[in-house]
Amino acid sequence: MRILPRTFSQVLNDALTSLARIWKPLVSTSVLVFLPAGVITVTVFAMTGASEFLRVVFDDPGYLETLPRDVFLDLARPFLVAALIGLVVQGLVTLYVYLCCHRIAIVDIQGGSPDAPQARREALRRIPKTFVAGLLAALLVAALILAAIMVWTLPLATVGTPNATSLLIAPVLLAALLVPGVWLAVSFSMLTPVMAVESRGIFAALERSRALVRRRWWPTFGFLVLVGLLGSVATQLIQLVAVPLATVGGVEPGLLLVSLLGLAAQGPIVAAMGASYTHWYVDLRSRVESLMRDQL
Repeated sequence: MRILPRTFSQVLNDALTSLARIWKPLVSTSVLVFLPAGVITVTVFAMTGASEFLRVVFDDPGYLETLPRDVFLDLARPFLVAALIGLVVQGLVTLYVYLCCHRIAIVDIQGGSPDAPQARREALRRIPKTFVAGLLAALLVAALILAAIMVWTLPLATVGTPNATSLLIAPVLLAALLVPGVWLAVSFSMLTPVMAVESRGIFAALERSRALVRRRWWPTFGFLVLVGLLGSVATQLIQLVAVPLATVGGVEPGLLLVSLLGLAAQGPIVAAMGASYTHWYVDLRSRVESLMRDQL
């Protein structure tokens, strides 16, 4: 059976309907993956002494303002190291969960019954190339955004004190300069479904994503923003509960509590977003090729 292009609302509705059918393998996979990530994060913060910096931030933030610069850096350095390691771990597990969820969603789109263990095995095989491709894409986007910010700051560095005209022009100029970075980020947004579903190399997958998005850039941007906003709102609601609880009973127990809350909700949110992106990817493919369900 051929898959035909759908409207924006139809893709969103199909994604939501699919989530109602496959929520069990999505939740089980996300918790199974995010659980070790949470344990690793807590362990890293404990081993590096980063929790001491958090304790000062929560208990006596004014004390930090009285510290000399070198003392402050010595106190903050373990936290920065732990945060960097946590960021890398978070990025890896997010990529892996995305790959798993794309595989699960594709089987559901085909009308089959998703096999979560099989999806996890396939995703594990594809994670090395996906990580390299994702890192390359992130570096390219970051380079464009950094270049835009540097160009934006040149007039201020030249003129010195900003005036009314520069304050009016600066936001418009910054937005215009950031356009190439945003364009590239959206163009690479279908990288993980391509890596999960198709057998392509690193550079071929980046080009495949760009080619799929090229004629549907604005709708893709809108879909990413909508799904991202829904996921961000859910995550922010969790943080509104988690951050105050982090101060109850000390920093280390609070950090453990925050991690557990993240496992309970953040993982499934990431999984739902990944599965939703799969439906958009399939729609993009249906617009450039004669796509049959059994070819997915």
